[in-house]
Amino acid sequence: MNCSACGKPNSEDVSFCEFCGADMRTRAIPSNPPAAWAAPSQPAPPSAAEVAQMGKSVLNSLSLGDKFVAGGAIAAVLGFFLPAISITVPDKAGEVVGLLLGFLGASGGAEMGRASVSLFDMTKLLGVVYFVLLLAITSGILFYFSRKATSPQKLLISGFQIVIGSLNGPGCIIALLFIPGMGSVAGIGYWLLGLGFCSIATGGLITIATLGKTAR
Repeated sequence: MNCSACGKPNSEDVSFCEFCGADMRTRAIPSNPPAAWAAPSQPAPPSAAEVAQMGKSVLNSLSLGDKFVAGGAIAAVLGFFLPAISITVPDKAGEVVGLLLGFLGASGGAEMGRASVSLFDMTKLLGVVYFVLLLAITSGILFYFSRKATSPQKLLISGFQIVIGSLNGPGCIIALLFIPGMGSVAGIGYWLLGLGFCSIATGGLITIATLGKTAR
């Protein structure tokens, strides 16, 4: 072994260095030190097929009620930012109409003949419109926690999902079906909002019905 003080080789059984007298009992250096550990290699990023398989596994793990709730929450959030109302602007629109559409940030304009306004645009006039987005996000958060919840907790969460969906979904769909002219001015955002919130309420009802059958 080599001396840790002078570095000269010594016999394996000596306690002190034969050249400098240094203590070899606690500071011995092996003649063949182990090779340094190699740095761990970085894991390769998942391929598109692996990502698709992971998504499929997550989807298969969801119950029917969870799928309705998750899909509805995503649709409602998207609908909030997409055009909700699309109206025809007269060629000689008054200054008030032009200023209002400009303030809302409407896409299009009088010169294009049509203007589209989303619920996000409407928040510039009424901040309470953000409540619609808050409900959709709350539904998504409840969905996340419900995946690991117990049966009593799932029942409670499903009840909240029904309330959230009922606050906006049925009203939007009734307006689309029964108010004259509403279907012609409603944009994709309005449809997504209505169908999304109705899907949330439907998912809550399905979950409660499923849990009720399991309890029996």
